[in-house]
Amino acid sequence: MVNVVVISHGEFCEGLLSSLKMIAGYTYGVKAVPLIPGEAPERYREKLAEVLSSYEDKESGFLILSDIAGGTPFQSAAYLSKNFKIGLVSGMNMPMLLSLTLGKAAEDTLDVLVEKATAEDCIGIQGKVFGRGERKKRAKLSINKN
Repeated sequence: MVNVVVISHGEFCEGLLSSLKMIAGYTYGVKAVPLIPGEAPERYREKLAEVLSSYEDKESGFLILSDIAGGTPFQSAAYLSKNFKIGLVSGMNMPMLLSLTLGKAAEDTLDVLVEKATAEDCIGIQGKVFGRGERKKRAKLSINKN
């Protein structure tokens, strides 16, 4: 089974993991590796390699979700791809993490999971402008039309 690891600048990845547990009741084996302020890139890369090495099944690979492309966490994961089979996706968010963990099947390959992570459903971005007085039309705390 493909392993999922979330990485970020600061505690963002740990917060996502905590929220995943709150919403889904379980972390589904996802691990978080935060880049601590002041931490050297080489030390962060070592820490990430240690976490990847701690998984029993390394053959199926790792889906690594990063906060932003090009930053130290992202670059560290890209660097480690010479030692580990890694699919790397930037722009992680809660809808993405939920879709991947709750919808992940044991037979899903790394390629399938990268495709799922970048699908429109996983991006989870929606926008709505509420007009003045519109809240009076709503009897409940929902933005759904029903």
